[in-house]
Amino acid sequence: MVDCLSEKEFQLFKHFVKNHIGVSLDRTKKAFLQQKLASRLNTLGLESYSEYYFYLLRDKEGEWELRQLINTITVDQSAFFRHPKQFELLANVILPQVAIQKNTTKKLRIWSAGCAIGQEAYSVAMVVNEMFKEVHTWDIRILASDINTYALKFAYKSLYPKKSIQQVPIEYLNRYFRRATGKNSGFFHVMEALKKRLLFRRLNFVNFDFPFRSPVDIIFCRNVMIYFDIEVKKRLVDNFFRLLERDGFLCLGTSESLIGIDDRFALMGHFMYQKKG
Repeated sequence: MVDCLSEKEFQLFKHFVKNHIGVSLDRTKKAFLQQKLASRLNTLGLESYSEYYFYLLRDKEGEWELRQLINTITVDQSAFFRHPKQFELLANVILPQVAIQKNTTKKLRIWSAGCAIGQEAYSVAMVVNEMFKEVHTWDIRILASDINTYALKFAYKSLYPKKSIQQVPIEYLNRYFRRATGKNSGFFHVMEALKKRLLFRRLNFVNFDFPFRSPVDIIFCRNVMIYFDIEVKKRLVDNFFRLLERDGFLCLGTSESLIGIDDRFALMGHFMYQKKG
């Protein structure tokens, strides 16, 4: 039986996690962290949290164990069409505006940053496809990224249980999903034609250089910044500002705001912002 996570050990892991993925763990997360760390200790056959900490520091296998830790402590859940008002704004205001702005280049780039197991990215893709389904001259790409490799594998597999698709509008469900059969009976697959709109990548907000070849028109980063302190939030939003096209759009979660973080965006409503020109 592993002992309780000591205050000293908690502080070690708190700083370790903050330095590697930017997530801030306050004292209310101590029990959560202890539970998640215990599962890794059990898997590795280690006897103390301190032993596991030094195991992480010595890991030379391509940061394999760091990825396992990140997969264990990061949230991988989302929902299709979560916060419907944002998708209404996307369909009725943002995409028509972008279509006018980019009518010359006919290139649309969207980033679902922190896509978890893929529902947000597929929801965005459905709305985009409806807007441009009769237009075959547009170059449309949607990047879906997360730091959790387990979540990305789930998203790429694109197989969802029936209960998770209840918020998908019936016309979208009929058009973009098919019932799975055999051992996957009771699940639904995203249609391959829609899946081809997406590119899945593992990206870390803290230590990567945003390797985009061209500016992005719309960024969805919902319920991600709630895990960061003000310093990391400012750095992340600054990167978003730099990456976005002129007059580009940034969508946040309903418990997030740019107040006190960055004043270079104008609030459109429903936690969706537009980069000021």
